[in-house]
Amino acid sequence: MPSTFLGLNTGLSGLSYYQATLNTTAHNISNADVKGYSRQTVGSKASVPIRVRNSSGMMGTGVEMTGIDQQRNVYYDTKYRKAEAKYSEYEAKKEQITQLQTYLNEMQSETGYTKLLARLDSAMQDLASSPSDATYRTQFIQAVGNFTDLVKETATNYQNSQRDINNEVAIHVDTINSIASQIYTLNQQIMNIETRWGNANDLRDQREVLVDQLSELINVEVTEVPIMYGLGEDATKSGASRYEVRIGNTVLVDEMECKQLKVAARNEKINQNDIDGLYDVYWQGLNGSLGEKFNFNSENVTGRIKGLMDVRDGNNYNPFAGNISSMNTAAPASVVVDLPTPLSVDKLNLPDKGIITLNCKEYYYDGFEGTYDADHNLVSFTFQNLTMDDENGERITADLDPSLDLGKEATMGQKIDCMGIPYYMTELNEFVRTFSNYMNDLFTSGADANGEAGLDMFTTPDVEGKDFVLTTRDANGDIELASSLKASDSSYYRLTALNWALNQDIVKDQDKLVVSYKSDIEQGNKEAKGVLEKVIAGMKDRAMFSQGTPTQFLQAVTTSQAVDISKYDAFSKNMDEVSTVINKQRQSISSVDTNEEAASLVMYQNGYNLSSKVISILNQVYDKLINQTGV
Repeated sequence: MPSTFLGLNTGLSGLSYYQATLNTTAHNISNADVKGYSRQTVGSKASVPIRVRNSSGMMGTGVEMTGIDQQRNVYYDTKYRKAEAKYSEYEAKKEQITQLQTYLNEMQSETGYTKLLARLDSAMQDLASSPSDATYRTQFIQAVGNFTDLVKETATNYQNSQRDINNEVAIHVDTINSIASQIYTLNQQIMNIETRWGNANDLRDQREVLVDQLSELINVEVTEVPIMYGLGEDATKSGASRYEVRIGNTVLVDEMECKQLKVAARNEKINQNDIDGLYDVYWQGLNGSLGEKFNFNSENVTGRIKGLMDVRDGNNYNPFAGNISSMNTAAPASVVVDLPTPLSVDKLNLPDKGIITLNCKEYYYDGFEGTYDADHNLVSFTFQNLTMDDENGERITADLDPSLDLGKEATMGQKIDCMGIPYYMTELNEFVRTFSNYMNDLFTSGADANGEAGLDMFTTPDVEGKDFVLTTRDANGDIELASSLKASDSSYYRLTALNWALNQDIVKDQDKLVVSYKSDIEQGNKEAKGVLEKVIAGMKDRAMFSQGTPTQFLQAVTTSQAVDISKYDAFSKNMDEVSTVINKQRQSISSVDTNEEAASLVMYQNGYNLSSKVISILNQVYDKLINQTGV
């Protein structure tokens, strides 16, 4: 039998429910423009009915509020974050490679390499018209110097870009750590609230905004699983959940811990012209120590940091690699690595001291020696004085095991599928070495204005400030070739785009510029120009580079950059469109539509008024029953 006052309680339940809906609608309207806010709705169900009579069934008792819920879709959140991570990666690559392209100044006609090479050609033609003219000689030397300065400035700017990217990586790692700490704090607050049977909706919104920000830097994987009380069939939901954020395959933050990343500067280089102190990223271990190295080259890692690291370290998927052919296990330890294909010294990118990975283990070396074949190409390297880190981080003599390592792969760095700064630095090094070798062979075949043997036109100063002698000739005038290559030798390996320069003796004394052969000088023919004619022809020699002439080589460099810029621009626009579409879909669920909320406000107001009317009418009924009915 229902209570006499059941109707009053039923009306009161409606009044409470509509009061909650009005408050929640007001909250939605107030936060309509707040970034990351998710629309909230009041859940409800019919309250438990009561039995009237066996034959009459059940009587309703009103409405029961089940909770205030967020309107979010986990599927769209996941898809959006993946798209944002890819977009940020491509955008970072496009930005950085666009900057690299500007350094050759090809779009600025007065300072680009095409203009400078044209001026050099004009200076050579003027000199050819009067080889003994001091003004034309000086003009030619200045034109050559302007061109070498452009290449050096380009290489220096590449290094500056690598340094800037390196610093940006460190900043982003700090940002990731800060976001992870904030998510951890919110996890604790949300768990404390929701274990007491409440939904921490606004705190959840703050957490989702942080995860969105994190996904721009590096892709994340989020899982949320209810925390249960008890085990098996007796388990019940606690009201809270385990919220876990992963980057790569490792948990970054959950309700129990918040891991941190840490950057550490390399003590050794991977590429010859890398800047000092490039950062590697590690998981932070106990007491701030370095834990496991974070692998940004993994296929499942994307985001802005990934894009920056690819440009900073990109080698076009072509690092130094070979097979271990022999080992010297006695101190000082060494290893011989055979190359799969012969390598020209012009393309050599090894640092004189660095890290080499032998059969997946890292070792340090402090020198190398290369072996030439009959065509004077490098076919093997001996890496000397190998050391390794022991358990305490101390350097000890390398512990090599020929029975396990012989025939296995030896590499330096990772295969990074991006034409980044190391790749373009190697290209510039190849240009200056090949060009210098070609031209030095011509200039040293002749004699200067005083009849003395010609000097290398292109070289670089050693540590004492004296120019390296890169071309030596025997008594018959034939070029002498070294039987092996050592990092400390006076060889074209020592010449890079960063230190490329004219021979200082020629800069100081234009009479040392070679334009003629010795026989012409001895005969007093000051207008002879046999060497210069070969130099002029050499500038148009399509056999100098595999890409063709010097101009065509540099055009190939800028063209590959333009192709990459176009590619990454198309990729970033595509992913931006994808993320925009997905975001619109998730906003259609979670964002606040003020028109809809206004309509809901009127509807809930009517419901509230009707519930009030029910109570008012029942009040009159109870007044009649209690105060006006009697005997």
